Amino acid sequence: MLKFKFISIIIAFSFFTKIYSQSVINVESKADTTSIKVGEKIKYEFSFSIDSLSNLSFEIRNFNPPFEIIEDFQMDTLYSNNQVSIIKKYHLTSFESGSYSITPPLIIRDNIIKLNDSIVIDISTVDVDTVSKKFFDIKNIIPFSKNNDGWWKKYFLIISFISIMFLLWILYKNSNFFGSNEIKLTPPIEKAIQALQHLDFEKLSNQSDYKLYYSKLTEIVKNYLEEDVKMDAIESTSDELIEKLKLLKGAGKLDIDNETLKNFHSVLSNADLVKFAKSNPGPEVAIRDKKILETVLVDTKEAIPAPTEEELLKSEKYLIQIRKEKNKKLIINFLKFTLIGVFVLISSSIAFFGWEEVKDNVFGNKTKTLLESKDWVTSTYGAYPITISSPDVLIRVDSEVGQSFEFQSLENSFYVSLITKPANNDEDLQNILLNHLKEKGALNILSQQDEFVLENGITTVRYFGSFDYINKEGNVVKKEYSNLIFFEKGGSQTVTCIIDRNNKYASQIITRLKNSINFKSN
Repeated sequence: MLKFKFISIIIAFSFFTKIYSQSVINVESKADTTSIKVGEKIKYEFSFSIDSLSNLSFEIRNFNPPFEIIEDFQMDTLYSNNQVSIIKKYHLTSFESGSYSITPPLIIRDNIIKLNDSIVIDISTVDVDTVSKKFFDIKNIIPFSKNNDGWWKKYFLIISFISIMFLLWILYKNSNFFGSNEIKLTPPIEKAIQALQHLDFEKLSNQSDYKLYYSKLTEIVKNYLEEDVKMDAIESTSDELIEKLKLLKGAGKLDIDNETLKNFHSVLSNADLVKFAKSNPGPEVAIRDKKILETVLVDTKEAIPAPTEEELLKSEKYLIQIRKEKNKKLIINFLKFTLIGVFVLISSSIAFFGWEEVKDNVFGNKTKTLLESKDWVTSTYGAYPITISSPDVLIRVDSEVGQSFEFQSLENSFYVSLITKPANNDEDLQNILLNHLKEKGALNILSQQDEFVLENGITTVRYFGSFDYINKEGNVVKKEYSNLIFFEKGGSQTVTCIIDRNNKYASQIITRLKNSINFKSN
């Protein structure tokens, strides 16, 4: 029994020790207003101070309904006088009317929270006028596919630009377009010496390497003799080659000494032994033979007599021919790259501006020309005068009612008709218009009516719509019309404008024409 009481005392002591060890944290809150309308914003914040953050553990939860968070700001921490202040700010709202209290959504573990009074917010409804305003039924959702038009244009522009720059670089590199037009021919002796110097003898390890090495040695020398000495050397054997050189010496066409011929014959003999007898002379002999051939080439070049005047003339003609061929190739390359550049430029323009825009600007468009013409005519028509500006003067035509004037016909992209006559309030204006369109060949006529105000403030009645028209080629053309009726100067003036559907230039002409309508004072 004594043991049980002792244990109970220890447990109770531990419990009260824990309770009194917890600190009390005062949490304060405030709002910028206590009264809002549904959906309006509330600026709300709460704050508390503690001695240290080391043992602080807390959790922020959601606000109680009906409050909703519009914006949640980062928590601020301030240090002052050995105290740490925590400040948390929100922008809140509510869409339910009534009076509701806001309390900080804060839980601090192992501490006691002391809250000030909660803030009561009055939320009022918004007055809605359901009497004087006209309401319409909610429209159905119209499905549409994602618009992917034009996604490729920027990539096409990049590729086009890179292509043009690449073509220009090729033209610059291959044709020497911006460089000198001077033709530089490398002398045969220089080409032969350079070829010998580039011949590698360090990789001579077996008989096949020596065979390839000596084959290149003799080939270099024979090519030089073919080009500079003008003798048949490539298809000649070693002995035949020496004999041909001796014949040239005897004929006085090659002033070469016997020592040079002897050295040359020695190298050719070594080459024959390597190529046909599978001899392996060793690197020292290979290097020596290469140096001997360099000396033979130099001696042979010095042994060639100076060219005659006839030979120099032939050489000059050859250079002129080479220059002409090079210029011809340059012109062909320039034209080729120009055509490619023009093609890329036109393709890029079509991609960005559209085929119609490019076609109208490059090949021309009659309607566009009329629109942009500076020779528009402003004239007054009829006994009941009306002033109109148009691309050209309206032509008077015979009419059974009033005075009639026209510009172009329905075969064109736009057509203008003007009729002036005495005013008659008993006429069925819409029916007269429809009959007039039918006489012109209109089919499947659709018509609407509204009030129309010109830029100068004149108000009139407008009949507008669309119809089909079969042109002289038998094709059906979609047309749009607009009919303006005025009652000015004691009479009536009817202006009818008809254009091809989707013709933006014709539409702009008609708009400009309508806005020019005016009536002169008496």
